[in-house]
Amino acid sequence: MSMKQKPDPTIRTIQAGILAWILPGAGHFLLGHRGIAAVFFIAISFAYGTGLAIGGVKNSVNPQANRWLFLAELGVGGYTIVGYVVSNNLPNYGAKELSPYVSFYPESDVAQIYLAIGGLLNLLAILDALTRAQTGGLPVFYQEMTPTADVPSEGRK
Repeated sequence: MSMKQKPDPTIRTIQAGILAWILPGAGHFLLGHRGIAAVFFIAISFAYGTGLAIGGVKNSVNPQANRWLFLAELGVGGYTIVGYVVSNNLPNYGAKELSPYVSFYPESDVAQIYLAIGGLLNLLAILDALTRAQTGGLPVFYQEMTPTADVPSEGRK
């Protein structure tokens, strides 16, 4: 008889981290946390999608417009890479033509904020997925969930 081998936590951590970077919630989904995966997917995708809807793809996902905000957007790697490729393949318009793919001030600033928030939120989700992969799927505070011997029994609830 063969015994089930536990998956290597390092491999599982790398898989969860990469999946979470490509698609929000995918790392948690891999770890079996379907509910929190759905919450991360919806929250982060909503923020990122709202930013794209407000700002348009052409200038919103563009490192030349603002490097630091683009770096924050890269927290959602899959969305940002696709958006960057689409942005570079859209036609350019002349100075006197109004592009349907671009928004202007103040909408462009609001869009950048939404996109950056989506990216930064996903970085937190990635860190949570990495931690849960290392602890076997438990949250970071799992030590607090288990009773310890040094706590008196009347102190437990």
